Amino acid sequence: MERVEIKKIVHGGYGLGFGEGKTVLIPYTAPGDVVEYTVRYRKKNTYFGEISKIVESSGMRVEPRCPVFGRCGGCHLQHIGYEDELKIKERIVLESFERIGRIKTNVTRVVPSPERFGYRNHTIFKADPIGNIGFNKRESYEVVPFPKEGCLLLPETMRKAIAEIPRTALSCNQEIRARSDADGRTYIWGLEEIEAPEEITMRAGGFTFNISPGAFFQVNSLMLEEMISLISSIPLQARRHLLDLYSGVGFFSLPLSKLVIDGLGIEKDRAAYINAIEAARANGVGNIRFKNGRVEREIVKLRDFDLIVADPPRTGTPKIVLKNIIRIRPKELVLISCDPPTLARDAGRLLETGYVLSELYILDIFPATYHIETIAVFRRGA
Repeated sequence: MERVEIKKIVHGGYGLGFGEGKTVLIPYTAPGDVVEYTVRYRKKNTYFGEISKIVESSGMRVEPRCPVFGRCGGCHLQHIGYEDELKIKERIVLESFERIGRIKTNVTRVVPSPERFGYRNHTIFKADPIGNIGFNKRESYEVVPFPKEGCLLLPETMRKAIAEIPRTALSCNQEIRARSDADGRTYIWGLEEIEAPEEITMRAGGFTFNISPGAFFQVNSLMLEEMISLISSIPLQARRHLLDLYSGVGFFSLPLSKLVIDGLGIEKDRAAYINAIEAARANGVGNIRFKNGRVEREIVKLRDFDLIVADPPRTGTPKIVLKNIIRIRPKELVLISCDPPTLARDAGRLLETGYVLSELYILDIFPATYHIETIAVFRRGA
């Protein structure tokens, strides 16, 4: 059995250690742990391990609330105290910017979630061959059944609704989606012979959104107002023409409509695009229009925007999109990302063209997981 001391937590929630010329990554560890481990697999010179025994326990460790933590892939950091979790996430962001983007900076503000549990308004889970439902085991297709009390990241009303799903409505490996609306009611899609609504109502920033089951919406109900307030407070120079890339249902476009003369949102998902148009109409927003299309194709046709907001997929901003953002030359650019390495990569490219990273925020909308929502604000240099 091999032994290693965990030096720090890195992106992905892995504990990093070094021993006998090896770089070792082990999930569910904490800085200061000394663990015995077995190697599960290897990628080049990095060994991915699994804890066999905790020899010395880190002072950061706390007792996880969930009885299936460590097997279920839904959480990654529940074994670490919340204050330490926030510090770990801040360090991961700063190290990503320095190592990948070659940017030495500071985080302007870390905004914690009001609650570490019960915050999610949306989840997707599966059924196993005998009718148990739960999330997949980490790095596996094996379903880990929810514990008796359900997944603690979900609000109590959603946990109760999921627990009441009849087994006759399940089939093996089917994907089941649950969402809670603005009033806390839970709806479930993907069950046999059980109908669910085509849209549910969400509210944020004084706006109402009727969204399709699969449309993207910020997942932490407790952080919706904080996120909109922060985004709305950023524009200092640019208050005229807004371009919202990957605009979804208009979550950012509509609140920012109060600060601009006009705006355009681009979204490839047609259901979300239709939701955005309907939300603008329902909320009396007449100065924002939406375009259904791929950002990579549409942005090459555009010009004359002085504020750009982009919330791209986890893979980051594609090169062609970044190239055209630079061509448009907005006075201010806001990039939103849940993946620090790709955000750091994009930030490095922007700084090479004369932009300045003026603010960097962490909003912890994914407590107890390794995901880190980061907002980077760039302003055009003189």
